[in-house]
Amino acid sequence: MPHLIDSHSASLLIVDDDIAVIQVLAKTLTQIGRVRYALNGVDALRLAMQEPPDVILLDAHMPDMSGFEVLNAMRAQSRLEHVPAIFITSHTGEEMEEQGLASGAADFIGKPFRPAIVAARVKTQLRLKLAMDRLRKLSSTDALTGLANRRTLDESLLIECKRTQRSRNPISVLMLDVDHFKRFNDTYGHGAGDDALTRIARAIQTSTNRPADLAARYGGEEFVLVLPDTDGAGAMTVATTLMAYVAQLKIPHIASDTGFLTISIGIGCFDKESDHWAATPVHMRDHPDTPPPACATALLGTADQALYAAKEGGRARAVLKRFNGFMPE
Repeated sequence: MPHLIDSHSASLLIVDDDIAVIQVLAKTLTQIGRVRYALNGVDALRLAMQEPPDVILLDAHMPDMSGFEVLNAMRAQSRLEHVPAIFITSHTGEEMEEQGLASGAADFIGKPFRPAIVAARVKTQLRLKLAMDRLRKLSSTDALTGLANRRTLDESLLIECKRTQRSRNPISVLMLDVDHFKRFNDTYGHGAGDDALTRIARAIQTSTNRPADLAARYGGEEFVLVLPDTDGAGAMTVATTLMAYVAQLKIPHIASDTGFLTISIGIGCFDKESDHWAATPVHMRDHPDTPPPACATALLGTADQALYAAKEGGRARAVLKRFNGFMPE
């Protein structure tokens, strides 16, 4: 079988304290994808976090950390919670199989195993994972632009607000709006409007170069960029770069003052220059009176106010406003 399954390069992780078992499995699976291995649970989790595998094959019984414990630890990590796990064990009783499946394993293979059966079951799990990954992507992305959708934005911003409360690192949110977009659609048609939004979305994606940054379509011609660990100065740099990228596109717009499409950007920021940055003590972190949903709403609201100011100031510019912080309502 080729290394690619439906154009998906398979990454397989074998975890067993018996090197002979690993050698047999690796020989069996090397025609399916790239194989890595670990001799214990701690190393398995380290390798999995470094690069999430597409399928993990786990020995159920290992010293220090069992396969069940490895799987439980994986399910607690968002990056690993959807990785299918196949238990391989010499204990083949129904009770053991039930325990493995109940813990979230995708399959259960007893030792001694037949290599052809292992390969067939791994291929099955790879195909299932590929299908589920596609479904998850469809449910989390905007169909037109390919950016994250509003639901994904809300979930991600909530997570970042929780992290900011714990770590006291800055966070910035950029809200972008395409200037005079209704005029553009009226002049050039909605097909041209969709093409322009897609090109601008690519420019937004190009301006983000960190894995934690999130670009999302907020609705219509509005976009949002979430920048964790970014203060006001850093956010303004990103905004300036982004406006330059869009200007370089030179999308014609005869119904605008500039003659081509531009964007306005509002920045909502919480950093050391915010009013209550220094006044947010340790005991306020994760405080029930300062819920992360309120933080997310306030950050978006602050960015929206800044965007309004940018529009009122003449458009094709960025305005920054600071959020006061995680204070009780």
